Amino acid sequence: MNKSELKQYINSIFPALDEQSIDAITAHASIIEKVKGTKLISEGKRHHYLYLIKDGSAKSYYQKESKEVCLWFAFKNEIASTIKTFEGQPSNETIELIEDSTLIQLKIEPIKKLAKVNLSISHWITEIITDHALFLEERLHKLQFMTSQERYEELIKVAPGLIQKVSLTDIASFLGMSRETLSRIRAKK
Repeated sequence: MNKSELKQYINSIFPALDEQSIDAITAHASIIEKVKGTKLISEGKRHHYLYLIKDGSAKSYYQKESKEVCLWFAFKNEIASTIKTFEGQPSNETIELIEDSTLIQLKIEPIKKLAKVNLSISHWITEIITDHALFLEERLHKLQFMTSQERYEELIKVAPGLIQKVSLTDIASFLGMSRETLSRIRAKK
């Protein structure tokens, strides 16, 4: 993918960005390919990039007593990063690829500097952060007020292809249940 194709791709994902903003962003972007299992961001470490998934997928998780507690998944055309990483702080979570992936790697600090002088980029960053905050708020609500079965049914409804891409262990963790509970729920279907 050359710079022109990269600009077209970013424009197709974020059509509200004007051409000047896309040019400025792509100046700080590179295309990388990584294999399944690659940790893009590691818990407890500072990182300098955020990622747009062109092809592939990733998961975010905390480590608790040698178990992974899965927070979210990111797929094609979605951002994979953490708020702490964006703020220059050590991340509380790990982001790992769950399949071989092609990513657009964006250097955070230059993008943040651009946002101070470019209203379109500032709005773009605000939109990304707001979308993530809304997702997390909805996720917390579901964990607090929906049964295990309701959470599973909702997940299958909104992301029917998830079962083919993500391990049952990760899905169970994401849904806040044991793998055994997930197996029982799936057996009833």
